[in-house]
Amino acid sequence: MRKLSGCCFLFLLLFSANALFAQIGGDNTYAFLNLVAPARSAALGGNAIATRADDVSLVVQNPSQLTPEMHQQLSLSYVGYLAGIKFGDVAYAYDFKKIGMFSGNLKFVNYGSFDRTDVNSEVIGTFKAAEYALSVSWSKALDSSLFIGAAFKGIYSNLGDYKSSGVAADVGLTWYDQENLWCATLVAKNIGAQISTYEGGDQEKLPFELQVGISKKLDKAPFRFSLIAQQLQKFDLTYDDPTLTGVDPLTGESKAEKITFTDKVARHLILNAEILFSKNFNARLGYNFMRRKELAYAEGKGMSGMSIGFGLNIKKFSFSYARSIYNKAGGSNHFSIATNLSKF
Repeated sequence: MRKLSGCCFLFLLLFSANALFAQIGGDNTYAFLNLVAPARSAALGGNAIATRADDVSLVVQNPSQLTPEMHQQLSLSYVGYLAGIKFGDVAYAYDFKKIGMFSGNLKFVNYGSFDRTDVNSEVIGTFKAAEYALSVSWSKALDSSLFIGAAFKGIYSNLGDYKSSGVAADVGLTWYDQENLWCATLVAKNIGAQISTYEGGDQEKLPFELQVGISKKLDKAPFRFSLIAQQLQKFDLTYDDPTLTGVDPLTGESKAEKITFTDKVARHLILNAEILFSKNFNARLGYNFMRRKELAYAEGKGMSGMSIGFGLNIKKFSFSYARSIYNKAGGSNHFSIATNLSKF
């Protein structure tokens, strides 16, 4: 009980230190830290913090999900993103027994090459832009059902002549009832600061975020369901969208979109499910309310906010694919491959 109380106090301390300054919507730097590369997480609505599975690719979102079963597991993920942007990550785990589980992760984003021009718009060369985050995660069991984890990140951003570096940490706490197959988790992400700012710029905040999640795997049916609450450091995630402002035909006055309390709550939620057909194949489905609200076209929302995917095990390798749907203009395709080096 003392361990649980201590962990709860730690999270309250971290939250109170950051929540007063936490904002979203362009008020922070290193937004690439929120990009989700692993196909399994992408298929589950972009968030799988409550998915209890022997998959090292999940650790980048929740360090307390790192388990001994991931020992020597290697995962590679790649995404062909919009506008020619490419990103992905590499993860590897190792069990050091007495001191706990460790994993390393490298996240990268390649924005491509751009023309360098002078004041007269004449092309005088090219430059490249990319960002990286190298992290080390640690996890340890506090008892048979309670697990704590932390990740420490070094961040580097190179945008042509503008460079910046920073440090950050994630902290996670997971409760897992193995008998009844319930899992609940709390994660604080991107607690940190810039070490060096972009040339001539002010110090910017990192994209701090607080998340909670709960999942349940049915005992006698091949289903696992999860409910995730994201961006809990700020309740109202809505904003005034000028494209949704109409004119009252009677008064001629502008009429803004009415945003309800229910809408504000829903923007925090992600629903996902896995159909575990067998040890070698499963299907995944997710729904991200905020993604749909922010990216869907007003003229036709279609399947915006939805994501689908599958996992396939063939001999010593695991393959995963996901399709995240942003709007009618398209989405992103995620590919992951994993293996356990101890099998070789």
